[in-house]
Amino acid sequence: MSDRIRQTILAVRRWLLLGSLCFSRLLTVRVARAVLSKLAPAVYVEPSRTRQLLADVSVISQSDAGTGIQRVVRELLRELIANPPPGYEVHPVYATRSRGFRYADQYYSKLMGNNPSIESSRPVRVQAGDVFLGMDLAAHTLPRYHVQLGRWKASGVRFFFLVYDLLPVLHPEWFTTKLVKSYRDWIRTVAIFAHGAACISRSVSEELKQWLVDTYGKPTGLSISVTWFHPATDISADIPSRGQSTELAELLDCVGKRPTILMVGTIEPRKGYAQALLAFEKLWQEGWNVNLVIVGRAGWNVADLIRKIRNHPEAGNRLIWLEDATDETLSALYESVDGLLMTSEGEGFGLPIIEAARYGKPVLARDIPVFREIAGDNARYFADNTPEALGSEISAWLDLIQERQAISSKSIRWLTWKESARQILDCFIID
Repeated sequence: MSDRIRQTILAVRRWLLLGSLCFSRLLTVRVARAVLSKLAPAVYVEPSRTRQLLADVSVISQSDAGTGIQRVVRELLRELIANPPPGYEVHPVYATRSRGFRYADQYYSKLMGNNPSIESSRPVRVQAGDVFLGMDLAAHTLPRYHVQLGRWKASGVRFFFLVYDLLPVLHPEWFTTKLVKSYRDWIRTVAIFAHGAACISRSVSEELKQWLVDTYGKPTGLSISVTWFHPATDISADIPSRGQSTELAELLDCVGKRPTILMVGTIEPRKGYAQALLAFEKLWQEGWNVNLVIVGRAGWNVADLIRKIRNHPEAGNRLIWLEDATDETLSALYESVDGLLMTSEGEGFGLPIIEAARYGKPVLARDIPVFREIAGDNARYFADNTPEALGSEISAWLDLIQERQAISSKSIRWLTWKESARQILDCFIID
């Protein structure tokens, strides 16, 4: 058999194997990884051009919700573009439900403050030595492109992913059925392709290591390198220098009339807003003249709670809900409020704690591992799930705040985005 025929047979076999990955549920994760490892180049070939760091922005390039994950993706991407690892060019890429990965040229131009290109985005071209960095939580798109990702891996592309939390698989009761399914497809895709994963906190990294072992067996799960980093925060970075709006002035006037506690985050079941609202109702009944300000959009499975907030007797008075607060508004609130309340039952990180620390505001947080990781001894914690117990905790905390005896958050360490990006690159040893 001639070498040419042998090479043709091997090529056909390769594409048939990769094609089978399209039906990923017919293969176990271990089998899929074994197939890909056999197809990957055995010998490293020096690239013929500068290597690419392909940053997946499939979600944020289409719609930037401005929530925690989007903020992290956007700021880290800016930092990676400004300071790429030696020998690499950073290219944001995206995929949609109907089309595979292409260069996100228009998003890149917009991000860098240039006029968006009117040209169609180009299909991604890869070679050995390139790196795919799954920055976005692209749960609805990434699992659709096993064949394309498989071909990239067979060409010598390395795959790394940022993991923000494992909550949809650890606590599916907190999410919609559709979201849980999408997340499970996404984390399975990560398990198939990843050389490494960088989790947004040490707590999440420990959860991921354990989940890999529990799901795929001892001793090392799938031998995926699992590390962690911490995001930065700089909510004032994009605030334009302009006069204060009438709406913001009225808000701050209301905040200034009485003690004010701030809560920040999407309104969803795990965030503990229902418990917090009941606790504040208890305080109001007891005669406490205190504001509760909520900054966050309405999420899922909270229709009754949203209706209660909108129609509450204190709505617009001592209960203030801002669905679409700008960075300017959020920054002004952090400067003006008396403390931050974090009641979430599960988080990957907890950016509001870092934001509050930058403004030196006291923090009262639920006693969960990731909040301890972030704040250490620089916050007050509560553990009881009842509104009555939380109300008592808040009232005692308010007394300490008024007496200037509350635990200070000023010693909580926070990073710059440059430091955070460097942590990620160190996690993956991209050189």
